[in-house]
Amino acid sequence: MVTATSLTPLPPVFAGHPLPSLGKGGEKSGERGDIPLGPAQVGPPGPDAEPQGKGPILRRLLGFLRGYEGWVALSVLLGAFTIGANVSLMGTSAWLIAMAALHPDLAALQVAIVGVRFFGISRAVFRYAERLVSHNVTFLLLARLRVWFYRRIEPLAPARLMTYRAGDLLARVVGDVETLENLYVRVVAPVLVAGLTALGVGLFLAAYGPQLAVVALVAFVTAGALLPWVVRHLSRGSGQRLVALRGQLSALLVGGIQGLADLLAYDRAAAHGERIAQVDEAYARAQRRLALLSAAHTGLSGLLADLALWGVVVLSIPLVREGRIGGVMLGALGLLTLAAFEAATPLPAAAQMWESVRTAAARLFEVVDVGPHPSPLSAAPLPRDAAFPPSLSPRERERGSEGGGARALPPALDIRDLTFTYPGSDQPALRGVSLRVPQGAAIGIVGPSGAGKTTIANLLLRFWDYEQGEIRLGGISLKALDPDEVRAHFAVVSQQTYLFNATVWENLRLAKPDATQEEIEAAARRARIHEVILRLPQGYDTYIGEQGMRLSGGERQRIAIARALLKDAPILLLDEPTAHLDPVTEQQVLEALFVAMEGRTTIWITHRLLAMDRLDEILVLDHGRIVERGTHASLLAQGGLYRRLWELQHRRFLGV
Repeated sequence: MVTATSLTPLPPVFAGHPLPSLGKGGEKSGERGDIPLGPAQVGPPGPDAEPQGKGPILRRLLGFLRGYEGWVALSVLLGAFTIGANVSLMGTSAWLIAMAALHPDLAALQVAIVGVRFFGISRAVFRYAERLVSHNVTFLLLARLRVWFYRRIEPLAPARLMTYRAGDLLARVVGDVETLENLYVRVVAPVLVAGLTALGVGLFLAAYGPQLAVVALVAFVTAGALLPWVVRHLSRGSGQRLVALRGQLSALLVGGIQGLADLLAYDRAAAHGERIAQVDEAYARAQRRLALLSAAHTGLSGLLADLALWGVVVLSIPLVREGRIGGVMLGALGLLTLAAFEAATPLPAAAQMWESVRTAAARLFEVVDVGPHPSPLSAAPLPRDAAFPPSLSPRERERGSEGGGARALPPALDIRDLTFTYPGSDQPALRGVSLRVPQGAAIGIVGPSGAGKTTIANLLLRFWDYEQGEIRLGGISLKALDPDEVRAHFAVVSQQTYLFNATVWENLRLAKPDATQEEIEAAARRARIHEVILRLPQGYDTYIGEQGMRLSGGERQRIAIARALLKDAPILLLDEPTAHLDPVTEQQVLEALFVAMEGRTTIWITHRLLAMDRLDEILVLDHGRIVERGTHASLLAQGGLYRRLWELQHRRFLGV
């Protein structure tokens, strides 16, 4: 994270994994670790100051500078003053040397002597101030871009990020954003400074002779516009390829590190290393091509500056003979023209850098513009009364609402004729699914892999929006609710719960940032993980490593269950909650979950048919359709798919 003294401190931002929403306010910030427990602020006008809608990349990028226009203008003026001081220093020095050769009175040279000292000192002061202001703008821009990009991809997960590899996303949020730091310092500012310099030097030379200004400006425009255009044209493919290869290389490295054990087990580590070496060599070739173009334009810029100097000097000679200008001005005009090219020299590099910046920005916008994320049709929150059926009396509603939280009756779920197809697939994952989950009911959704069980969970959480059918929560369409409002009603335990590289406290407080120590420990006890945590080196203050690698699979799952219990949401959504658990721990967790399910609506997604008799209704999915439904006993009696699945899992007990 780039910082500056004037930059508002930011919480850490996760690379490659979206952080679930933690609510709208009232959160406490984490004191350490990787988990921010409060909203990030990047100062006015905030990190979302990008112009609304799509448009040219440059316009969208410049929109991030909104609010910093004063600093940008000051930086450009300081850059122009720096070049002006250098031009004045060279011109005054040349005049002083030429004049001194004529042995005039010392008084005639005093002004020039003071001017040389002033311009020499002011050039250094202006340069320092310009670097200070321009880099401050850059740091503010970087901070704004990082937080903006994370906040934009957070609601896109997981639906619209599933096509990107974790390493590629990491390269975008780190490498591509860092490339954009060159936007202002090395692209925008040099162009503006060069324009002001060309205007000032052109007017000065025109005062002595229009032909002098024409020669200087032609050379200046050639070095500052034509040459950058050629460089940009030649480097276009290399710049784009360089950014793409950086993302590919990052993806291969991250994938290789994460899957190193499997690569070694299958003796593919060497092959994967060769693939990394091939991409790295291609990346080096792209870098060498850009370096060659950089060296070429540097030499050509110097050549054009020398030609401009000699052009001005040659054209000034007739003016000296005619007496229109003094002889001492001959060298001064030539040297100040040469000095002015300090502003034109960075322009070819700016054109080359613009290709990298444009490609990096396009990669970022490609992700955030991938499509509209689930959004509410209206901004109205879910009314509390919507959680209660009309048949309840006002007194029963009051009793159910007392105390709020889990003590209120949970909202009912109603799914009607739901059909959904994943992007890029021609086969629907769900076909005409309809079910009703009354308040406090426990519903099981079972079936073979790929039947569409987890798809229902993803749609309930509004990770995707369905095309056909309807889902109602408390009588209100899910599409009419904000995704955060919907997810606030669910506590989720999945088979792939992510644990952050932070303490046990912080991982649990993700579900409830203001949870007390007693609440956290109570949830841990109910999940049968409290004693395990106490045996860790620092107990609840122990850092559990990336993805909780210091814990076993079963321990990580019980941490996830404790997190769900701590959230105390009215609806439990369990997606293979007993995965990775040994039989003894599995039974303990099942009993804890059954206690937590009391008074809550529960949707249990599983392929392990354990304790199915404790559920009110079981739905059997196959190829996206509900093929059977009923209680455990009735489904066994039907002798259909459910019975076959149950017998396969319990074959050893049936003696078959």
